[in-house]
Amino acid sequence: MISTVNPIKEHLLPRDVDRRPLAPQRYVCRNGKVINYFQDASIGLIKMDFIFEAGTALQDKLLQTASAIHLVTEGTPAHTSRQIAEFMDFRGIIVEKSNDEVSSTLTVYAMPRYVDELLPLLYEMLFESVYPEAEFAVFLAKRRHQLMVNLQRTSYVAGCRCRRSLYGHEHPQGRFAVPSDYDLLTVDDVREFHSRYLTPSRMEIVLGGAVSAAILAAFDRVFGGDVVNVVDRVVLPAPKPETVGVQKVEVAGAIQNTLRVGRLLPMRWDDRKYAEFMILSTALGGYFGSRLMSNIREEKGYTYGISAMTQICRGSLAFYIISDVSAGKAELAQQEIMLELERLRREPMPKEELELVRTCMLGDFMRSVDGVFERSERFCQMLTSGIDERFTDNFLAVLEPDAVTAEGLCVLADSLLNPNDMVFVNAGIV
Repeated sequence: MISTVNPIKEHLLPRDVDRRPLAPQRYVCRNGKVINYFQDASIGLIKMDFIFEAGTALQDKLLQTASAIHLVTEGTPAHTSRQIAEFMDFRGIIVEKSNDEVSSTLTVYAMPRYVDELLPLLYEMLFESVYPEAEFAVFLAKRRHQLMVNLQRTSYVAGCRCRRSLYGHEHPQGRFAVPSDYDLLTVDDVREFHSRYLTPSRMEIVLGGAVSAAILAAFDRVFGGDVVNVVDRVVLPAPKPETVGVQKVEVAGAIQNTLRVGRLLPMRWDDRKYAEFMILSTALGGYFGSRLMSNIREEKGYTYGISAMTQICRGSLAFYIISDVSAGKAELAQQEIMLELERLRREPMPKEELELVRTCMLGDFMRSVDGVFERSERFCQMLTSGIDERFTDNFLAVLEPDAVTAEGLCVLADSLLNPNDMVFVNAGIV
């Protein structure tokens, strides 16, 4: 809970932040592939991120990307899925998979002493996966079941409707699977996606933790022999918003409602105005004592939590307000959201509140880079979203004392927080 200024960090200034640890060290393999890494010998663990420029924007069928990355652990010509699982479990190795609009990522946590024997198996999994029919069928059945569960969750339904309204149904942010899509995908579709996009030339490697010269040499031996070509970054299509205003979506059997408010922001991530807008978003719903929390949770009791956030998608920026509210209180909560938006547009923020928001944002930033795993994760996010340290420069610059004024923020709020420019989704009992 953050409701008061932390006395330890009360006088922290953005210029006091040590920027040097934010940039990775670089190791160049013999084939020219660059490994970015964040080193801390005191940590007895290594985090390995294998990031492919291979997201849902490239798929021909829905679920193709997710299936390709999630099933890489299910068998190679030399190892069955059971053998792979036993190898990982016996050594305490954790494997995670994820994908988004532009990328697919395999993340592995392992102790340094296992890296030599682990890397050849990882190479097999990443580039020689056979995608067995049985494992594919099981994965698809689980995903279909999860979708059926999600379609009964108000938060999922509201999120999908809001993003589709903002981005349009042809944009990767606005496309969502329906149960019939699971009947269209074949294992050959997954194999074809893998052969085209999960390739050495489309992969970047980011390491964090106990990275040594011996470990870097091991990576070079395994991953430094492939021919590496320059791969163009995925360019997402321009959003085509479908509608704004209030939308009500009934969810059968719902016991609560989810409110999702959103809009696209008419600026780039490297625009200083975006960093200034993040101050408004934080004041509105970015910490426990924010305006939305104080009003809709603490005073009205309509929700256990409500938040405001900004999101960087490659090629676009979005702003969201998210909350699950008590059944029957959704419209009242929506009215209060509009009231808080209007207050930010019409009333300059008190000096004490602006200072508290500045301190909270600096504290969150410091936590986000407090350790090599956090810094490597931050770097991975920057890679996939297509941003660089200009974002951090702007962020820290606007948090300098007197860098922004309450009056200037009020003008910015007036132009960007107009409810007429937003989507208001109310999913649940309507």
